[in-house]
Order: sequence, then structure tokens, then C-alpha cells
Amino acid sequence: MFASFRFIVLAFLLVPVSSFAANDDWRVAKATNEVRYSLGDATWLELRAGDVLPNRAWVETGARGRAILVRGIERIEFQPNTSASITTTSGFFSSRKTQITQQIGSLELEIEKRSQPHTTVQTPYLAAVVKGTVFHVSVSKTAASVKVDRGLVQVTSFASGQQANVGPKQSASVGAKTGMSVAGQEARPSITSVPASVAQIPAAGSKKLAGERQVNSNNKPSKADDGTKPASDAKGKSHSGGKNIGGGRPSNENNGSDRSRGAGNGNGKSGDSGHGNGGNNGAKGNNSGSGNHGNSASGNNGNGHGSSGNNGNGKGGSGNNGNGKGNGNGNGNGNGNGKGR
Repeated sequence: MFASFRFIVLAFLLVPVSSFAANDDWRVAKATNEVRYSLGDATWLELRAGDVLPNRAWVETGARGRAILVRGIERIEFQPNTSASITTTSGFFSSRKTQITQQIGSLELEIEKRSQPHTTVQTPYLAAVVKGTVFHVSVSKTAASVKVDRGLVQVTSFASGQQANVGPKQSASVGAKTGMSVAGQEARPSITSVPASVAQIPAAGSKKLAGERQVNSNNKPSKADDGTKPASDAKGKSHSGGKNIGGGRPSNENNGSDRSRGAGNGNGKSGDSGHGNGGNNGAKGNNSGSGNHGNSASGNNGNGHGSSGNNGNGKGGSGNNGNGKGNGNGNGNGNGNGKGR
């Protein structure tokens, strides 16, 4: 008796499964001579009226090829020069879902109305998601468009990150180098911004996926996150050798013959007491560095401002390192102690 019960339960379960399998099939209602299909193994077979299209198969039509596929009340019509695949997934605890991947050409679709979105059309430039509607999808090498006769279609542009709900007598288009554009006989659908995404299939004759560059660019870490400091954060230091060409030039001459390569305001002390023997009152020391106001008066208290590479030791006359020895014998103590700002 237990064996009989198991047989009844098994039979009860198998009947719906076979019924669901039959309902998932797309059958060829009409096909011209230039219609073929492939399962992705580079082998193409002729598709005839009455055939059952294998799941995940690609269908191609020639210049004069047309085909109509039906599944219950649903219908897909292939126009000439069209290439698309149809994949159906379903299970005991999940509703049936259909994905149509259209690389090029034109499709006219009539999809059963349900409470949840269950059919998606993927193109190289946009995706169309529907609950139930009658609409048209056209794809070229450089653009894709959706036109709606009945119902509502959610259209998303991959690269530009735009989305619109397209209703009856409305349309949406997406180009390879342009964002989404919409149109309508009575009113145009509104466009909202969404994150960029990557297409599942490239355009015919191309290997690039729309949206891939945008998504990769958004995922790159910013400079603030990579541990490096901007150049403007470094404290500038003068790298001039503190050489004063033509000894004895007044130090109130901006920059003089020195060149400062520091970025920012280098703080350097102008040395100890820059003693320069300028004959009478000592040599006129020149403040080396980026000297903004290197004023080192002869014999007076000179405040040398500047970032010196060699601690701001002005060279007066032919002397070196701030102890400039002039030709005279007088020691003019200039007391050129100044802090560069």
C-alpha cells in the first residue's frame, strides 16, 4: 500500500513538471527560408514552422528572413537581419523568467501580463524590463531603441546611467556615444539617474561592452585613498647653492642671481652674523635662497627674509659662507640675523 501511495505522489508531481516544461517552450508558428538557429557550437540548423526552439538557442534571419515564435499567448516576431537568443528559467518555487539577448535587428514582442517583471530584453546599449506589454526593440551597430504600444517598459541605459518608464505611444533611444533620449505623442517619459552598469553583449562587429569603462572608472580609488600626498602639502625648501654671482650686489634685489626651487614658504635662518669686509662698512651680503626681501644692509641690522639652502649665509665680496672678506681691512658687522618666512 505504501508503494502505491508513493507511485501516486510521484505521478502527481511529474504531471505538472511535464506540463510546465511544455509551457516554457517557444514554438515556431511561421518561418521563411532564411531562418536558422544555433546552440552556440558554430553549427547552424534551419528553423521551420512547427519546430520547438531549444532553450538558450540563437536565432538569425537573413535579408528576407522572418520568423514568429509563440508560447501560450506570448509572441515574438523576428524581422529581417536580426540575431537574438531566448533563455527561459523556472523552478518549483520560482516563477518563470525569460531573457532575450538581442545583438542586432528588430523584434516585435507581445508578453503576458503578470504582477512582477518576468521578461527582459538585453541589447548592447540598453535593457528593457517588462511585466506584460506589446513593444518593439530595434538595434543597430551604434544605437538601440524601444517603442511601446501597450503596457509599461522600464528602459535602462548602461553607459550613461539613465532610466525611464516608457508607456504607450512613447519611445526611448540610447546611442553608442550619447545618453538616453525619450519621445512621446502626448507626453514624454521622465528620465532618472541610476548607477552605470555593463552590457551583457557587445554591438555587432565590436568586442567592447557598453558601460564597462564607466563602471571601471567609478571603481578606481581616489588619490586621497592611495596614501600619496599632494605636492602642495610638502614644505618647500630652497635648493639654491647660495651662490652670489658678482659679489657685492645689494641684497634687496629680489631673487638676485639665486634660484629657489622650493614649493611653499621655506623657513631658513640667515646664518650667524654675516660679517663682510666691504672696505669701509663691510661687504653687502646677499641672502641666498628664494629671497623675497633679502635686505642685509651694510653695517646696519639687516633682516634677511628667505629660505636659504645653505642657512642663508650671504656672500659679500669674494668671501664664502657669509664671512665675506672684502678688499678693505675694516670689519663692518652687519648683524644680518634674520629668520626667513
